Amino acid sequence: MIEAIQDGTLEPGERLNDDQLTAWLGVSRTPVREAISRLESEGLVEMAANRYTRVASRSTDAFREAADLADALYSHALVRADQLPAAPRRALQKRAEALRDRLQDKDVDAYRELQDVLGDLTAALGNSLMAETEHAVRGRVKFHAPAAKDDIDWGAVAVRLEALTALDGKS
Repeated sequence: MIEAIQDGTLEPGERLNDDQLTAWLGVSRTPVREAISRLESEGLVEMAANRYTRVASRSTDAFREAADLADALYSHALVRADQLPAAPRRALQKRAEALRDRLQDKDVDAYRELQDVLGDLTAALGNSLMAETEHAVRGRVKFHAPAAKDDIDWGAVAVRLEALTALDGKS
């Protein structure tokens, strides 16, 4: 469901119906309700009892809040990246490098992909609480990014890209 929300299959404001979702996903109601509850806690779904359940609207303010927290988590992860073995660092470095041209063109989808690279770095460090927090925050950043294209700090993106592309040189 999160992928469908992030890629626009389920659009902002679209109502979510348990029966339709269970048929579409091929699962029972319980996992659908659990997923909706989690997505609500992550700010991607809005609910009003006995009124509606819908995909949240995109918001520049929500983007800014989530991006600020994500930035702090990624700063922490990049400082500790030297704790990773060389092979995972090289893999992350290559993924980041592949985004360079698109990020220089201020491509929001490339920005969203960069969040995944940074998220994988954070998860690789082995702190489960940090990884879970980052995952939830990343979902918000990626969801709200299209509404906030003009508010993305592309200078900070360039700094993050450079830090990631330098990972292969850390020892």
